[in-house]
Amino acid sequence: MTDFYQEKLVPILSRVSSVIEQTPHMQDILHGTMSPDRFRFQILQNYQYLLDYTRCWAVGFSKTRNFDEMEEWYKILKSTMEETVLLNRTYWAEQINVDPSDLDAVIEAPGKRSYTAFQLMCAEQGGLAEAIMALFPCNILYRYFGEDLLPLCKLDPENRYYKWLAFYVSDNYIKKTDAEIQMVNRLCGQQPESEQARLLEIFATSCNYEILQWQDMYHNMTTWPMDEIFPNKSF
Repeated sequence: MTDFYQEKLVPILSRVSSVIEQTPHMQDILHGTMSPDRFRFQILQNYQYLLDYTRCWAVGFSKTRNFDEMEEWYKILKSTMEETVLLNRTYWAEQINVDPSDLDAVIEAPGKRSYTAFQLMCAEQGGLAEAIMALFPCNILYRYFGEDLLPLCKLDPENRYYKWLAFYVSDNYIKKTDAEIQMVNRLCGQQPESEQARLLEIFATSCNYEILQWQDMYHNMTTWPMDEIFPNKSF
């Protein structure tokens, strides 16, 4: 079994993370110059994305074939729900001064909706390898952001943007992504070259979705062309 992560994915992740880290939006986070409105938009949209993202892990979990696989996928699913979704629903909601009901009322923007639709398609139509290739970029890229940018961040450790970066190099987050790396190697490392190419296409697609949201959607606060026709979900 080859080290699929190191040989095939790290070169891609290094290039993708470098592009995202140089975007105006990420640079504003790094230097603490992010406008409150843009950061609020990011948190609101990311919360909606994370709900769908968790559902995608649940679809992958439903395809596990034995106890060991179930235990692995359940840990990631549980961590995503309890540590990431709830962090956004509680701590980050408080930081941007919104109620959980405000989070639930957000209409998921087209960039996020398209991304999670792709991830869900891979999880539903494929097996475990396809599912993790679609889902892995989100978690591992944020670890790259934290590892690359936190040493460069001159903000006070109590600053919310410093804390945002620091979360992605926390012990629990590193542990979770290390577990995903092991899953990636086992599920993809023994595949024939033609199958690896197909899996890499899935991985590259998710990476490009990540770039699109950082280059455009977050910074320009891009939503639907006619937001006004959506129903009010604040009940």
